[in-house]
Formats: sequence, structure tokens, C-alpha cells
Amino acid sequence: MWIENVSLENIKRGRHFDPGVNSMLIQIVDPDMEFPTPIYDFKDVHRFKFLDLEEDTEYGYDKKITDEQAKTIADLLQYALSNCMNVVVHCHAGVCRSGAVADVGIAMGFEDTGVFRAPNLMVKHRLMKALGMTYDTSKTRSMLEPQNTEVK
Repeated sequence: MWIENVSLENIKRGRHFDPGVNSMLIQIVDPDMEFPTPIYDFKDVHRFKFLDLEEDTEYGYDKKITDEQAKTIADLLQYALSNCMNVVVHCHAGVCRSGAVADVGIAMGFEDTGVFRAPNLMVKHRLMKALGMTYDTSKTRSMLEPQNTEVK
């Protein structure tokens, strides 16, 4: 099973891997946006609204990903992995918010589809925290470590 991050436009046009019958779509849009209708059928569809903001962004605090949303997404990834589901995740551009979800999914064991990502670090860190992982900023690439280490 694999995970792919794509843009909102690519979901509407079906420009992504064919998810197959056993698949999950995770949709992430801005709070003032509507969810696009995908071309492909997915077994499960889950929808979230939050902005592409980092932890230190002072405005829009109430529109950042919440710990509850991160926990729900983490639980969905665990469910998809344990049920051998392919996952397509989209946000507006298909790079930051969805890239963070894809990065974490790949770290969990999903196959990397090789799509460009520039993960939103706040989204990534909150997902990893929900899964009991931390992000080591002293490494050149993200490293997964047991939760008994401090979140950096």
C-alpha cells in the first residue's frame, strides 16, 4: 500500500494514482473552502479544515491544525496501514499540509510514490506526537524516535 500527496485540482481531475477499491481519501482545505468532488471512488473519505500555518505564526491561531485533528488523522493512517489501504491526501497545492501527512505515512510504512513534498512542520510534528514519535531537528532528515525523548 502507498500514500500520495496531491493538489486540490488534481483530485478534481483524477491526476493521481488509481487508488483501487480498498482506498482512503484524506481531504484538507482552508476553513472557508468547499471540499472538491474527486473523480475516483474511495472506500473511505475523511475531511478536515485548517490553514497551512506554522507553530510560530501569530495570526489565525484558531485556524491551525488542532491536536484533536492530528490525532484523528494519525488514527486514520494507522487504520489504513493495518487494513492495507492505499491513501491519497490532498490540500490546496498538494505540497505542505498533505506533504506532512504523506511524510508521516511513509515513516509508518506506506510506500513513497515519489511526489514532491515540502511538509508543514507543525502538521508533521503534531501527527508524530499523536503517534508517539518525535522529530529530531539536529538530523538532516526526519528521524523517528520513541516518545520518551523531548519534542524539539
